[in-house]
Amino acid sequence: MNNMFRLLVIVLIFAVAVGCSGGNKGGNSTEAPTNKPEETNAGKQSAAPQEPVVIEMASLYPNLDANNPVMTELSKKSGFEFDLVTVTGDRNQKFDLWLASGDYPADTVILKPDYIAKYADAGAIIPLEDLIEEHGPNIKKHFGEYFDLLKDENGHIWSLYVSNITDEPAPTLQSEFSVSYKVLAEAGYPELKTLDDLFNLLKNYYEKHPQTNGQPTIPFSGFSYNEGVNENVIGPIFSSSGLEHQGNFTIDENDNVKLIFMSDEAKQYLAFLNKLHIAGMLDKEFFTLKNDTMTQRLTEGRVLAGSFPGWYMQPEVEPVIRAAGNFDDLYAYFPLVFDTNKPNKNFTAAATRSNWNWAITAKSKHPEDVIKMLDYMFTDEAQILINWGIEGQHYEVVNGKRTIKEEYKQGVAANPDLIWSEIVTPFYGTSMYFAHGTKLADGDYATPTTRQSVREKYDERTKEVLSEYGKEVWADFVPEVNFILHGLGQLGDVEEVRAEVARLKQIWDRDTAKIVFSSSQEEFEKLWNNTVTALEKAGASKVEEAYTKLWKEATERYSHIKK
Repeated sequence: MNNMFRLLVIVLIFAVAVGCSGGNKGGNSTEAPTNKPEETNAGKQSAAPQEPVVIEMASLYPNLDANNPVMTELSKKSGFEFDLVTVTGDRNQKFDLWLASGDYPADTVILKPDYIAKYADAGAIIPLEDLIEEHGPNIKKHFGEYFDLLKDENGHIWSLYVSNITDEPAPTLQSEFSVSYKVLAEAGYPELKTLDDLFNLLKNYYEKHPQTNGQPTIPFSGFSYNEGVNENVIGPIFSSSGLEHQGNFTIDENDNVKLIFMSDEAKQYLAFLNKLHIAGMLDKEFFTLKNDTMTQRLTEGRVLAGSFPGWYMQPEVEPVIRAAGNFDDLYAYFPLVFDTNKPNKNFTAAATRSNWNWAITAKSKHPEDVIKMLDYMFTDEAQILINWGIEGQHYEVVNGKRTIKEEYKQGVAANPDLIWSEIVTPFYGTSMYFAHGTKLADGDYATPTTRQSVREKYDERTKEVLSEYGKEVWADFVPEVNFILHGLGQLGDVEEVRAEVARLKQIWDRDTAKIVFSSSQEEFEKLWNNTVTALEKAGASKVEEAYTKLWKEATERYSHIKK
């Protein structure tokens, strides 16, 4: 999940304000829960005491300035003061140490769902449903008919997070299949729907331009930001097949969970990469490239296409290319698939943003005050503050719409770390941020990331390319967002099969490159079959059964909620 955090941080810095990304996907729904608070004044809606109560809370960020302007304003508006306990080093190790020693923060912790379950089982956090009933009007109003999504199988609420259902899709959405403008321009901006379309386009261009600026042209590339091959292979498997992205798993129509590693869809995408390899069109370092090398290649203009996530391209690659003035080396983003007759459910949004969730510890001597503080975070006033900052300092209202002030925008562009001393709070990057595309009671957006703000960052060449396809932002290429009540990743890990999952990943990482770099169809089939056999022997069925049980229990628990 480190990548997801990287995604959140990068998108927020790129947007020049604090807001949550990597999953800012949302669908249009007439039944969406409202984000309008009971009151926008914290004192009225929370009945905060006259003398500020100090709340000791966890913070995931060593860089956070606890006395920055927004932290100060948050304390003033909520009526509470904050004593931050910063998590340093390996987070999971820290959480385990806290639980074993009982030395966790006195009032709140921020944990992923599997650790929420651990802490609940150990009696380290308290159930919140009664506190919410008495002191959480904004929480209840925010979720509406979706309120039960907060509850576990026993009806308890152990942690808090916001809804993910938005008024319109996030404008930052884009496919990971990227194609250079110069390739599209030479071909007359052709319609691209399938990976076969892409293969033919690249083949024709590569035959004419085997070199770029005196160096070998690379028709197709990709890379993994961290160790393993999940980022440059797993993501595109889901994208090319149109499947719901459920991590390392797929879920069939009968709610059975299956490993993506052994699927027909995985084999099909690996076969596509092998086809590129045999044609001499796949980057020879496809499985070994790291961030810096990949960025250099992309900014040199010799990579024609590839699978690159937006959280990498937007902040790390595109600014460098633009700064050099090589606008034709920028990339367009297409949701390419193998079969256009199948529904494309790849862009999937869970109903909630459950990921890094907020819980109240059993040590808290004033849980009523803590829930009032958390309830305040569900108000429009709080969301404006943690997303936009302070009016007059970080944003201004122009023609009734919030707009990031130019001087602050330029300050962040010159020094991205400025956000830590200006606007970041402990809620940054956690499940307490309303999603991009959410509108508040005033009709304006909850976050600064809007279609207009995204388009303002485009150069004229990008606008020209988009215009050739009748689009305004790259999100316009994305198929309708698929709304689901919960995602498999939100349910946490299944502890009893963690060893098997680790072994399966090792086999996948070990064998994938060998399969892709097969020299013939016969060798490809042999190596694929050997890998499937190894995965089966390593406990694939046991893992699938464990996660199927987890998924079906959750599906049954939420079955009464209308989709």
